[in-house]
Amino acid sequence: MKKNIQKLALIILASALFGCSEKHAFTDKENLNLILNDLFKGDFYSCNLNPSKKEESNYQANRNINMIYTEEIVGLIYRSDKWDHGNSIFVKNRNNQGEFLLGSFYTEDDFKKNLVNKDHKIFFKNNILQVNLFEQSNHNEYTCQKLEKILSEAMKKEILKNFLLQRNVDRS
Repeated sequence: MKKNIQKLALIILASALFGCSEKHAFTDKENLNLILNDLFKGDFYSCNLNPSKKEESNYQANRNINMIYTEEIVGLIYRSDKWDHGNSIFVKNRNNQGEFLLGSFYTEDDFKKNLVNKDHKIFFKNNILQVNLFEQSNHNEYTCQKLEKILSEAMKKEILKNFLLQRNVDRS
């Protein structure tokens, strides 16, 4: 009986320690922290603008975008967008495969997963990202390369820290 109790105690302790190691504390914003932990488990990509598929426009398209992809959310890190942000989180559109809708801004408040902007979308399929961070239409095309083998756990954490400050002005 005593050995069974000791084994049970060791199993509970081991599972508690394992459970703690899976969650990271990026921020005190509860929802954003959950999103960042989900992204931590996602696939990391580096995406480059395909010049032959660039739409003509009045803005300077981002040449490179870093993307973290999961089945439910996509995080993008870039130089600029129409809101002067350096990152955005997109939530899966349940009605359209491969389409993600712009999630809520979280500069002042916590991220709200159910609050989406249906006018701003991205598409990701077969390592091709279609996005326009300045206009609602005319998506530019990016070719994405998965960074799975290259990134350590510490590097992933550093990349995700980009989401702690959404506005470019706050990064100075």
